[in-house]
Amino acid sequence: MPRTIRILHVLHAFSAGGLENGIVNIINGSPEHLVHELCLLSKSGEFVERLARPVVVHEMNKKNGNGLQVIFKLRELFRTRDVDVIHTRNWAAFDAVVAACLTPKPVLIHGEHGRDMSDPRGEVYRRNLARRLLAFRTTKYVAVSKDLYTWLKQTVRIPMSKLAFIPNGVDTERFSPGRDFNLRKQLGIREDEVVVGAIGRLDPVKNHQGLVRAIQLLQEEGQRVRLVIVGDGPLRREIEECAQALLKTPKALVLGYRPDVERLYRVFDMFVLSSFAEGMSNTLLEAMASGLPIVCTAVGGNVELVVNEQTGLLVEAGKERALAEAIQKCLCSPADRTTFGSNARRFAVENFSIRHMIDRYTALYESVA
Repeated sequence: MPRTIRILHVLHAFSAGGLENGIVNIINGSPEHLVHELCLLSKSGEFVERLARPVVVHEMNKKNGNGLQVIFKLRELFRTRDVDVIHTRNWAAFDAVVAACLTPKPVLIHGEHGRDMSDPRGEVYRRNLARRLLAFRTTKYVAVSKDLYTWLKQTVRIPMSKLAFIPNGVDTERFSPGRDFNLRKQLGIREDEVVVGAIGRLDPVKNHQGLVRAIQLLQEEGQRVRLVIVGDGPLRREIEECAQALLKTPKALVLGYRPDVERLYRVFDMFVLSSFAEGMSNTLLEAMASGLPIVCTAVGGNVELVVNEQTGLLVEAGKERALAEAIQKCLCSPADRTTFGSNARRFAVENFSIRHMIDRYTALYESVA
């Protein structure tokens, strides 16, 4: 029987998002000798309900801005909790890396899963300097995409001995091809409408307003295309107002958070990701596993998942006309949509299984603890 390893995951919050979804999958799928706790710098969220195992949750209730108070609270938590590994994620949780430097143990792992609009290309000098200087305390830096791995190696200059590459995984049984005609009917979607779907956090870096404007261009050209956006976040109100003002017939649907996202993929005819920056998008993997053709921006890990003209179409970020033209190309060719979707499903199944991801994190925790 392997010895028990206690892991404290530190992140900003636990509301709907790709990073949070990955942690849920790791906790629910990991072997019994891994015991997990969550430390949320702000507060909890709806994803706690998805945890299938007992998990202790600590809320720091951090206020906006940088403050020493949360660092000392974290240091005290690290000292009192009997954990073997602290696993922090992204710059939003970097206060925990600083706090870990004030304690001799446990082992520290830091994961980079993506960036926000304050530093979409990872070029802010003071952040990269902090990452590099505090690498002395960090046993491993985990990148979820080759793009992030290369950035940590070449730009941040983290030693290769401290780097690990663990791509995200997707549940290819939960997310599988199919059509949900009942849900389409419930949502008021007509049979002659082509549905362009987007799922993700409603955050500036995801550029949902750019997607709305691209759909507006198509509607102005007479295309009967329906935009459906699923997710929640700080820009929800602005996105709803933008969609209501710009999209006429058919009107866009902004559905908010849905726990049954696997059904929504079966409503879509294609999946669009219009982000300015990405790590490795969980929703992109889910859409591919669901057999959907993809239109997405050529940023970050997107180019590692989508092969142009094979599993979907890649466009330059921020180019709304180019995004509209790529969507139009898929609209005009049902045969291409079928081929792209079939290829995408095969690629996800063969290369990004959730079991492989969980096994690699398990091996990482065992090796460092």
